[in-house]
Amino acid sequence: MIFHRILPVLFTVSATVPAVAVPISLQNATATLSQTIGASFLASSMINGNFGGGLGEGWAIFDGINAVAHTAVFETVLDFGSPGGSELTFTLSHLYTTAPNHTLGRFRLSVTTDPRSNFADGLQSSGDVTANWVVLTPTLASATNGPTMTILGDGSVLVSGTNPSTSVYTITATTLLSAITGVRLEAMEDASLPALGPGRVASNGNFVLTEFELSASDLLTPEPTSWALVALGGLALWRRRV
Repeated sequence: MIFHRILPVLFTVSATVPAVAVPISLQNATATLSQTIGASFLASSMINGNFGGGLGEGWAIFDGINAVAHTAVFETVLDFGSPGGSELTFTLSHLYTTAPNHTLGRFRLSVTTDPRSNFADGLQSSGDVTANWVVLTPTLASATNGPTMTILGDGSVLVSGTNPSTSVYTITATTLLSAITGVRLEAMEDASLPALGPGRVASNGNFVLTEFELSASDLLTPEPTSWALVALGGLALWRRRV
């Protein structure tokens, strides 16, 4: 008679998950253009904590003819980013109620680790937005009130479908960079948008971005939380008895 003793093999089940997200404070907003026609819609108003959506509250880029592609950058108040990776969550609030339907149609997000003295001079138009930017590829993109968010191959997000009066975009991306010092927002043109955009609805391609927020969490591999037993037949001690 042959007896087989099955040896239990222990293995752990774990995954890389983000820790608790913390807000990242931004400063020194700088842009290639901020609208001053009709009212001042400055890049700096995107980080002033005012969500009211009134006249002049938010960043817009109408220059008197058409809105075209423009860029805004921000410094982070403190360096951030975990060597093990970070999950970044961007919140773009379009809450302008004086003239609704001024949402962004295409945009892209990037980060840099350059010294703060190398970019973001604080000018609201013709500002210094040049740095060694690393484009983020979103892992998730969503919007309130119905728009469809499509992540394109260049890392940009194209918005289509429903055109709500207001909408809040949420973009999630991961990065392995640490000591991040700045963030870039590119408002981009696209053939699917009125006057090529970057705005979704306005006939001149304009938009109003009321508030721009960022939070980050370190990516962590937790301690093992569950154990399993696997029976491996045929791999055992045996004894033969006549």
